[in-house]
Amino acid sequence: MTNQIHDPYVLQIRSTREAAKQPSGERNRLFARFVREFFRPHIATLLVAVGAMIVYAGTISVLPWLFEQLVNEVFVRRAIDQLNEIVAFVAIIFALRGGSAFTQQYLLALVSNRVTAAVQKRFVAHVLKLDLVFFQKNSIGQIVARGTEDVNVLNQSATNLIVTLGRDFVTILGLIGYVIWTNPYWAGLAMLGAPLIAVPTVLATRRVRRLSHRGQELNGDLIGSFEEAFHSIRSIKAEGNEPVEQERLSTTVTTRRQVAIRIARTQATLSPIMDVVTAIALISVLMVGGRSVMTGETEPGQLMAFVGALMLLADPLRRLLQINAVLQLCMAAVERIYEVTDLQPRIIDAPGAAPLADPAGAIAFRDVHFAYDADKPILKGLSADILPGRMTAIVGESGSGKTTLFNLIARLNDPDQGSVEIGGQDLDRVSIANLRASIALVAQDSLLFDATVRENVAYGLLDVDDADILDVLRAADALEFVQRLPGGTDFRVGPRGTRLSGGQRQRIAIARALLRDSPILLLDEATSALDAATEARVLESLAKERAGKTTLMIAHRLAAVLKADRIIAVENGQVVEQGNHAELMSRDGAYARAFRLHAIES
Repeated sequence: MTNQIHDPYVLQIRSTREAAKQPSGERNRLFARFVREFFRPHIATLLVAVGAMIVYAGTISVLPWLFEQLVNEVFVRRAIDQLNEIVAFVAIIFALRGGSAFTQQYLLALVSNRVTAAVQKRFVAHVLKLDLVFFQKNSIGQIVARGTEDVNVLNQSATNLIVTLGRDFVTILGLIGYVIWTNPYWAGLAMLGAPLIAVPTVLATRRVRRLSHRGQELNGDLIGSFEEAFHSIRSIKAEGNEPVEQERLSTTVTTRRQVAIRIARTQATLSPIMDVVTAIALISVLMVGGRSVMTGETEPGQLMAFVGALMLLADPLRRLLQINAVLQLCMAAVERIYEVTDLQPRIIDAPGAAPLADPAGAIAFRDVHFAYDADKPILKGLSADILPGRMTAIVGESGSGKTTLFNLIARLNDPDQGSVEIGGQDLDRVSIANLRASIALVAQDSLLFDATVRENVAYGLLDVDDADILDVLRAADALEFVQRLPGGTDFRVGPRGTRLSGGQRQRIAIARALLRDSPILLLDEATSALDAATEARVLESLAKERAGKTTLMIAHRLAAVLKADRIIAVENGQVVEQGNHAELMSRDGAYARAFRLHAIES
């Protein structure tokens, strides 16, 4: 079996230990790249925001000095005239503080939202370009989490980094400068406890780095679990499996909660350590400074201002100590986002790819081999010719490779060996956009959006007339039920078309394919949810609407293929029979046996 760990199309789901082993140099490179690509365009706005942060930090650094003047000049020396000056200065300081706070918060929010939008737009645009195999090999929850949860984590942590490095760092420098200027000896005493913070901070950072990556992966698992449950809610409720799903979801939620609590607990350990170190610093300064004030060597305002500065230092210093943990969260998010956006599509246009010369030409499979996993081949040297302008049915047991043939025609997959041709032109040399513009696909699980019937039928097309929409709805045997819906074609079908039945969804999807009017129509179990009478009407209408155009259909109900011009029977990855219904029945082969078995079961 292929080792998926080494497949770049499989997103990495690592344990906390594995995440911790990731080289820090690579993470640093990715983070620098992220800043360069997404923040550099906003450098002017960020510089203004940082300038506002410096002003804000400056107002904090001035407060201890003001307090010293208030105590010494007003309260001790009773210089009443100084009170008015100090009050006026306080008013100016807080006006500057309010203005700078508004400026920095608004500009950071502006940049943050723009960066978030830019990251998510690039993420979505890139993911949509990736090959079908990417979505087959990865959990949708993990993909969605990287474009939503990880981007939000990145947004919040990057903003915190800017604030801490801008405002808090300048505040700390200003306050430390003030205490050293006020009394170097007291400043030295206050800093004796600093080494006590270093070791716990390093250990906490390492632990957060291990846990943060795992926590974000569990967010993806949680989203995937919810999606699976809610998309399957009908079956879950019909079978009374709500307790099973509740238990499954609870387990995922509990695991995510446990990791989140461990992260929070690790980060929270720094707070009491900081408080203990602050207490040691204050006690040391009060013991020494208090005696100095009582002996008259130092003015009381100087001591009070010094103590005030130390207390003002506590919060920004606490945030600065946690900056490495925030940085690890940010880097983990960046790494997970780039893991997706750095993937390259494997199915791309060859140099000199040309438009499809004859979209209505014959489709040919030449000795095609294909496997999703190396040790589980799906197609084994399959060869077949599909006549142009005809309706061709492909039949066979589940897993025989029928849907894979459709994927190869649309180049959603490429053969491992052999070739697929349309009009004698190898699809490897055809422009992918031009090829897919020539194809309409209707799958068993019909694609409908939470929009109106009209918008779903006209999906992907511009300037569609209402008359054309009504025509294709009529051809798909859908007009009658659509007209009974509240609002008719303006009826909103709900998420994934949940306000319609399965058969109604399929007929809306068929109407959309008919409106597309492509030279090639692929019907992959497209009528499986219809009753026999409705299916017969739809197929008869399709035969008329598609006269002279190539239509391929896959159906398990063999009665649905009776009117096909040609039937290709696939078994074990190879074509075993070809012909119309009468010819295949006369040969008494695999098709005839399957048809008789189906008739008995019906």
